[in-house]
Amino acid sequence: MNILHYLEMRGDLTFAERPFNEVDNLIFASLAYLEMKDIVPQDFIFEVSLKRLCKRYLELGYDQSYVINDPKILLRKIVSCKRFERVRVGGYFHYVSQDDQVQFSCMTFMLGDGTAYVGFCGTDDTLAGWREDFNFIFMASTPGQDEAVAYIERLCARTACPLRLGGHSKGGNFAMYGAAFCDEHLRDSRIIEIYSNDGPGFRRQVTDSEQYRAILDRTLKLIPDSSIVGIMLSGREKTKIVRSTAKGISQHGFYTWRVRRDRFEEAGKLSFYSTFLDETVRLWMDSLEDEQKESFVTAVFDAIEASGATTLTELNANKWVSYNAILKAASQINPEVQGDIFNSLVKLAEAGRDALWNEAKKAFERFDPAKTADEE
Repeated sequence: MNILHYLEMRGDLTFAERPFNEVDNLIFASLAYLEMKDIVPQDFIFEVSLKRLCKRYLELGYDQSYVINDPKILLRKIVSCKRFERVRVGGYFHYVSQDDQVQFSCMTFMLGDGTAYVGFCGTDDTLAGWREDFNFIFMASTPGQDEAVAYIERLCARTACPLRLGGHSKGGNFAMYGAAFCDEHLRDSRIIEIYSNDGPGFRRQVTDSEQYRAILDRTLKLIPDSSIVGIMLSGREKTKIVRSTAKGISQHGFYTWRVRRDRFEEAGKLSFYSTFLDETVRLWMDSLEDEQKESFVTAVFDAIEASGATTLTELNANKWVSYNAILKAASQINPEVQGDIFNSLVKLAEAGRDALWNEAKKAFERFDPAKTADEE
């Protein structure tokens, strides 16, 4: 079964009857994707129930079907569950800026059992959000990570309850970063659990830090057996590999993770596909200095944004803009490492195993760095 079936089978049990578990974590991390403008206040006043949230969300006609799994499906299911009827939502903060290269959204769920879950939203449809994801590979910290730290400290100044932090995709990274680098006293006294649901890792400067090591005993990372996002960059936290009903990038969708009672089914090990992709990306990353990574990411997204697109939906209407931007940016990299980069791009495309990646693979294989350089 998946998290929707979990709600049907276990939704009648309160948190007093069955304590908070890793499946509940994913449910709240999934709800963090919801658009809550004009529904949930930014102030830490917890008066909005999930039932009221659902009613207003539907009345306002919000459509988030572009998200890898539409959170509206989960919201409609959860409002009839006794387990979540005492949950109240507040502290909704949303900030997206293409100029600042940040996409950050967060809210707090008071569970009714004396604890709260702070949910950090993952990457949305905006190019600003995706650009920030790629900035992880060369920036000491991104604006979104800094916002996570500030949010936790604001919340702790206005509440007194123990906190769980979590998020899906980039939201998992924000949860871990915010927990590690918030005020040391708050980190050690208020935060009881941290969850990263297929979230990317960190640069080694972070994983080698004392702050990061201080949260490892309270952190659980959940990744599907063919993870793509969750294997990116470094990590030392306890990791559970979960079985999924999907393949490849589709496993990033939270409705595909298999549930047994109040936990996720374990897969035991990563698939060959995920392991191969991890090695390919690491080869790519290790072949570039931070300055080269920054130049590559900047060139790609500057070219994409010059097309006038601000969302992936708009970009997908003309995906060759994306391919050409990647190829142009790569042509500007030191010729000594260009061969490794383009071999990696082809391998990444091969690993994608879907029509979009197959088209990208053909484009990368046809690319002639020397010719592109001459055209500049």
